[in-house]
Amino acid sequence: MTQLKAATRAKETSVNKLRADGFIPAIIYSKGRPAASLTINYIQFEKLYAQAGESSLVDLILDDGQNKKVLIHDVQREPVKDKIIHVDFYEADLKQKLTAAVELEFSGEAPIIKSENGIIIKHLSEVEIECLPGDLLNKIAVDLSSLDSFDGAIYVKDLRVPEAVTILNDPAEMVVNVAKPKEEEEAPVEAAVPAEGETQAAAGAEGKEQPAEEAKPAEGKKEDKNH
Repeated sequence: MTQLKAATRAKETSVNKLRADGFIPAIIYSKGRPAASLTINYIQFEKLYAQAGESSLVDLILDDGQNKKVLIHDVQREPVKDKIIHVDFYEADLKQKLTAAVELEFSGEAPIIKSENGIIIKHLSEVEIECLPGDLLNKIAVDLSSLDSFDGAIYVKDLRVPEAVTILNDPAEMVVNVAKPKEEEEAPVEAAVPAEGETQAAAGAEGKEQPAEEAKPAEGKKEDKNH
């Protein structure tokens, strides 16, 4: 189990100074007990979080000697620099089932990609599971090597997890499949080129003079009755 050290934090402690000194303010929530303010090391937590995520049980070792089994419930980040600025832990009840989102880890190579230039289409990146805290999974493996045709696909029902873990997603939900590559666009059809004789005939027709339009007789002037 992953371990992390934490120190009890007094409420009057400046969180800005803690962050400047390389620490993160945190809170642990426990059922039936008031929340407790903690301080954790930034570098240690960053490494642990990259490894455990939010779906692994963490052994939180407090400075008063207590060991608490916790889950990382929420991680707040500074919006500009994306630095972690606060963490919420939930103490787990080891006898009560819980739900968690678990990341899917894709591995292997689909034969159809190599033979037919297929394109992998991933429909899910994580699934929801239910289990006891001690049975939590960090990731679920998805082996792509079974995809050997364009008709092949992997569904939620095909995912392999321990018996103690239940996947809550619809078993018929598609996880990944392979699509055919886009066909190359057909070259545009070129306009027909007229034969040499046709070109000369057309040129000759253009060279002929057109008959002049016959002049129309001028209309006679009307008699001016005033003169």
